[in-house]
Amino acid sequence: MTSRARDSPASLSSSPDYGPSFSSSSDSDSESWASTSTLVNPEPPLSLIFDRNSVISATLYSRSGPKYRITTNSTISRTELKDLTTDDQRVVATVKRRELLPDVVVFAHRGESVRMSKWLKRRKGGDGVLPTAELLTESGSFTWKTDNRYPFALYSTPPDPPEPHSQPEETSDSRPIAYSKILDDPPTIALVIRRCADSVTVEIITSFLVLEHRRRMKEKFRQGHTVLYALGSQYIVLG
Repeated sequence: MTSRARDSPASLSSSPDYGPSFSSSSDSDSESWASTSTLVNPEPPLSLIFDRNSVISATLYSRSGPKYRITTNSTISRTELKDLTTDDQRVVATVKRRELLPDVVVFAHRGESVRMSKWLKRRKGGDGVLPTAELLTESGSFTWKTDNRYPFALYSTPPDPPEPHSQPEETSDSRPIAYSKILDDPPTIALVIRRCADSVTVEIITSFLVLEHRRRMKEKFRQGHTVLYALGSQYIVLG
Protein backbone atom coordinates (compact mmCIF):
# COMPACT_ATOMS: atom_id res chain seq x y z
CA MET A 1 0.00 0.00 0.00
CA THR A 2 1.45 3.35 -0.93
CA SER A 3 1.14 6.28 1.45
CA ARG A 4 1.25 9.97 0.64
CA ALA A 5 3.87 12.20 2.20
CA ARG A 6 3.06 13.29 5.73
CA ASP A 7 1.54 16.74 6.12
CA SER A 8 2.94 18.96 8.81
CA PRO A 9 0.79 19.63 11.91
CA ALA A 10 0.55 23.26 10.87
CA SER A 11 -0.88 22.41 7.47
CA LEU A 12 -3.41 20.09 9.04
CA SER A 13 -4.66 22.60 11.56
CA SER A 14 -4.71 25.66 9.32
CA SER A 15 -5.66 24.27 5.93
CA PRO A 16 -9.21 25.33 4.96
CA ASP A 17 -9.62 21.99 3.19
CA TYR A 18 -9.60 20.16 6.49
CA GLY A 19 -12.16 22.44 8.15
CA PRO A 20 -15.13 21.93 5.78
CA SER A 21 -14.27 18.33 4.94
CA PHE A 22 -13.85 17.47 8.58
CA SER A 23 -16.76 19.30 10.10
CA SER A 24 -19.28 19.26 7.27
CA SER A 25 -22.43 17.44 8.28
CA SER A 26 -26.08 17.68 7.54
CA ASP A 27 -28.72 18.38 10.14
CA SER A 28 -29.44 14.68 10.29
CA ASP A 29 -25.77 14.05 11.10
CA SER A 30 -26.02 16.41 14.05
CA GLU A 31 -29.17 14.73 15.24
CA SER A 32 -27.48 11.34 14.97
CA TRP A 33 -25.15 12.36 17.79
CA ALA A 34 -28.01 12.85 20.22
CA SER A 35 -27.28 11.22 23.55
CA THR A 36 -28.98 7.84 23.43
CA SER A 37 -26.48 5.68 25.29
CA THR A 38 -24.94 5.66 28.75
CA LEU A 39 -21.57 5.83 26.98
CA VAL A 40 -22.41 9.21 25.52
CA ASN A 41 -22.30 12.64 27.15
CA PRO A 42 -23.19 16.07 25.72
CA GLU A 43 -19.58 16.84 24.66
CA PRO A 44 -18.86 17.18 20.92
CA PRO A 45 -17.65 14.01 19.18
CA LEU A 46 -13.94 13.29 18.87
CA SER A 47 -12.90 13.84 15.25
CA LEU A 48 -9.63 12.25 14.15
CA ILE A 49 -7.99 13.04 10.81
CA PHE A 50 -5.29 10.72 9.43
CA ASP A 51 -2.30 12.70 8.19
CA ARG A 52 -1.94 10.23 5.33
CA ASN A 53 -4.24 7.79 3.58
CA SER A 54 -3.00 4.78 5.52
CA VAL A 55 -4.23 2.66 8.42
CA ILE A 56 -0.83 1.07 9.14
CA SER A 57 1.36 4.19 9.36
CA ALA A 58 -0.20 7.53 10.21
CA THR A 59 -0.65 10.20 12.86
CA LEU A 60 -4.21 10.94 13.94
CA TYR A 61 -4.97 14.59 14.61
CA SER A 62 -7.80 15.98 16.70
CA ARG A 63 -8.69 19.67 16.83
CA SER A 64 -6.20 20.15 19.67
CA GLY A 65 -3.29 18.55 17.78
CA PRO A 66 -1.71 15.10 17.35
CA LYS A 67 -3.64 12.51 19.34
CA TYR A 68 -2.56 9.01 18.26
CA ARG A 69 0.13 7.46 16.07
CA ILE A 70 -0.07 4.17 14.16
CA THR A 71 3.15 2.26 13.49
CA THR A 72 3.61 -1.13 11.79
CA ASN A 73 6.65 -3.34 11.25
CA SER A 74 7.92 -4.26 7.79
CA THR A 75 6.11 -7.61 7.64
CA ILE A 76 2.81 -6.05 8.78
CA SER A 77 2.63 -8.67 11.53
CA ARG A 78 2.51 -6.08 14.34
CA THR A 79 0.66 -2.77 14.46
CA GLU A 80 0.81 -0.45 17.47
CA LEU A 81 -1.40 2.46 18.46
CA LYS A 82 0.34 5.07 20.62
CA ASP A 83 -1.30 7.76 22.73
CA LEU A 84 0.64 10.95 21.93
CA THR A 85 -0.99 12.90 24.76
CA THR A 86 0.90 10.94 27.43
CA ASP A 87 4.43 11.88 28.49
CA ASP A 88 5.88 8.54 27.40
CA GLN A 89 3.63 8.22 24.30
CA ARG A 90 2.65 4.81 25.58
CA VAL A 91 1.33 2.01 23.44
CA VAL A 92 -2.37 1.61 24.21
CA ALA A 93 -3.13 -1.16 21.68
CA THR A 94 -1.17 -3.75 19.72
CA VAL A 95 -2.46 -5.94 16.90
CA LYS A 96 -0.45 -9.14 16.43
CA ARG A 97 -1.05 -10.98 13.15
CA ARG A 98 0.39 -14.48 13.36
CA GLU A 99 0.88 -17.10 10.67
CA LEU A 100 0.30 -20.31 12.63
CA LEU A 101 -1.38 -19.11 15.82
CA PRO A 102 -4.60 -17.07 16.06
CA ASP A 103 -4.30 -13.31 15.67
CA VAL A 104 -4.53 -11.40 18.96
CA VAL A 105 -4.95 -7.83 20.15
CA VAL A 106 -3.40 -6.45 23.34
CA PHE A 107 -4.82 -3.43 25.18
CA ALA A 108 -3.00 -1.59 27.96
CA HIS A 109 -6.27 -1.13 29.87
CA ARG A 110 -7.06 -4.85 29.76
CA GLY A 111 -3.58 -6.05 30.65
CA GLU A 112 -3.88 -9.25 28.64
CA SER A 113 -4.12 -10.40 25.04
CA VAL A 114 -7.49 -11.15 23.48
CA ARG A 115 -8.02 -13.46 20.54
CA MET A 116 -9.02 -11.38 17.53
CA SER A 117 -11.86 -13.70 16.53
CA LYS A 118 -13.44 -13.37 19.99
CA TRP A 119 -13.02 -9.60 20.21
CA LEU A 120 -14.03 -8.70 16.64
CA LYS A 121 -16.46 -11.31 15.34
CA ARG A 122 -17.30 -11.48 11.66
CA ARG A 123 -20.97 -11.75 10.79
CA LYS A 124 -22.09 -12.79 7.32
CA GLY A 125 -25.10 -10.95 5.97
CA GLY A 126 -28.04 -12.63 4.34
CA ASP A 127 -29.23 -12.00 0.80
CA GLY A 128 -28.78 -8.32 0.02
CA VAL A 129 -27.23 -7.63 3.42
CA LEU A 130 -23.59 -6.61 3.71
CA PRO A 131 -21.41 -8.49 6.21
CA THR A 132 -20.87 -6.90 9.61
CA ALA A 133 -18.47 -7.29 12.51
CA GLU A 134 -19.41 -7.42 16.17
CA LEU A 135 -17.06 -5.58 18.53
CA LEU A 136 -17.05 -6.95 22.08
CA THR A 137 -15.67 -4.43 24.58
CA GLU A 138 -15.72 -4.47 28.38
CA SER A 139 -18.41 -1.77 28.18
CA GLY A 140 -20.72 -3.65 25.85
CA SER A 141 -21.28 -4.99 22.37
CA PHE A 142 -21.28 -2.90 19.19
CA THR A 143 -21.66 -3.63 15.49
CA TRP A 144 -19.59 -2.27 12.59
CA LYS A 145 -21.58 -1.90 9.37
CA THR A 146 -20.96 -0.67 5.84
CA ASP A 147 -23.69 1.18 3.98
CA ASN A 148 -24.25 3.85 1.32
CA ARG A 149 -23.77 6.64 3.84
CA TYR A 150 -20.56 5.65 5.63
CA PRO A 151 -17.62 3.42 4.61
CA PHE A 152 -17.75 2.07 8.17
CA ALA A 153 -20.18 2.95 10.94
CA LEU A 154 -20.41 1.58 14.47
CA TYR A 155 -23.77 1.07 16.15
CA SER A 156 -25.02 -0.27 19.44
CA THR A 157 -25.78 -3.93 18.99
CA PRO A 158 -29.58 -4.19 19.10
CA PRO A 159 -31.16 -6.31 21.83
CA ASP A 160 -32.81 -9.63 21.16
CA PRO A 161 -35.92 -9.44 18.96
CA PRO A 162 -39.10 -8.59 20.91
CA GLU A 163 -41.79 -11.12 21.56
CA PRO A 164 -44.40 -11.52 18.81
CA HIS A 165 -47.18 -8.89 18.91
CA SER A 166 -45.25 -6.76 21.42
CA GLN A 167 -45.11 -2.99 21.00
CA PRO A 168 -41.94 -2.00 19.06
CA GLU A 169 -39.62 0.40 20.85
CA GLU A 170 -37.43 3.10 19.37
CA THR A 171 -33.77 2.05 19.27
CA SER A 172 -30.49 3.89 18.75
CA ASP A 173 -29.46 1.57 15.92
CA SER A 174 -29.80 4.36 13.35
CA ARG A 175 -27.48 6.68 15.26
CA PRO A 176 -23.82 5.72 14.81
CA ILE A 177 -21.46 5.76 17.75
CA ALA A 178 -18.55 6.17 15.32
CA TYR A 179 -18.13 6.45 11.57
CA SER A 180 -15.39 6.93 9.00
CA LYS A 181 -15.31 9.54 6.26
CA ILE A 182 -13.32 9.88 3.04
CA LEU A 183 -11.70 13.30 2.60
CA ASP A 184 -10.92 14.45 -0.93
CA ASP A 185 -8.36 17.22 -0.53
CA PRO A 186 -5.92 16.10 0.59
CA PRO A 187 -7.00 12.49 0.01
CA THR A 188 -7.18 10.79 3.38
CA ILE A 189 -9.70 9.50 5.93
CA ALA A 190 -11.28 10.68 9.16
CA LEU A 191 -12.83 8.80 12.05
CA VAL A 192 -15.52 10.49 14.13
CA ILE A 193 -16.30 9.00 17.55
CA ARG A 194 -18.83 9.95 20.20
CA ARG A 195 -17.23 10.96 23.47
CA CYS A 196 -16.91 7.89 25.68
CA ALA A 197 -14.43 6.24 28.01
CA ASP A 198 -10.83 6.32 26.78
CA SER A 199 -10.64 2.52 26.83
CA VAL A 200 -13.69 2.24 24.55
CA THR A 201 -12.28 4.90 22.22
CA VAL A 202 -9.04 2.91 21.87
CA GLU A 203 -10.94 -0.28 21.04
CA ILE A 204 -13.10 1.53 18.49
CA ILE A 205 -10.04 2.99 16.74
CA THR A 206 -8.20 -0.33 16.78
CA SER A 207 -11.14 -2.29 15.41
CA PHE A 208 -11.58 0.26 12.61
CA LEU A 209 -7.89 -0.06 11.68
CA VAL A 210 -8.24 -3.84 11.46
CA LEU A 211 -11.40 -3.75 9.35
CA GLU A 212 -10.27 -0.98 7.01
CA HIS A 213 -6.93 -2.67 6.41
CA ARG A 214 -8.66 -5.96 5.59
CA ARG A 215 -10.94 -4.12 3.18
CA ARG A 216 -8.00 -2.49 1.42
CA MET A 217 -6.10 -5.74 1.08
CA LYS A 218 -9.13 -7.50 -0.38
CA GLU A 219 -9.61 -4.64 -2.83
CA LYS A 220 -6.00 -4.92 -3.98
CA PHE A 221 -6.49 -8.64 -4.46
CA ARG A 222 -9.62 -8.07 -6.56
CA GLN A 223 -7.73 -5.55 -8.68
CA GLY A 224 -5.17 -8.19 -9.60
CA HIS A 225 -2.27 -7.24 -7.36
CA THR A 226 0.15 -10.03 -6.51
CA VAL A 227 -0.47 -11.74 -3.18
CA LEU A 228 2.80 -12.76 -1.56
CA TYR A 229 1.29 -14.80 1.25
CA ALA A 230 -1.49 -14.73 3.78
CA LEU A 231 -0.47 -14.04 7.35
CA GLY A 232 -3.33 -15.15 9.56
CA SER A 233 -6.23 -12.99 8.42
CA GLN A 234 -3.82 -10.48 6.88
CA TYR A 235 -2.94 -10.43 3.16
CA ILE A 236 0.48 -9.16 2.19
CA VAL A 237 0.47 -7.78 -1.36
CA LEU A 238 2.66 -6.11 -3.92
CA GLY A 239 1.71 -3.37 -6.33
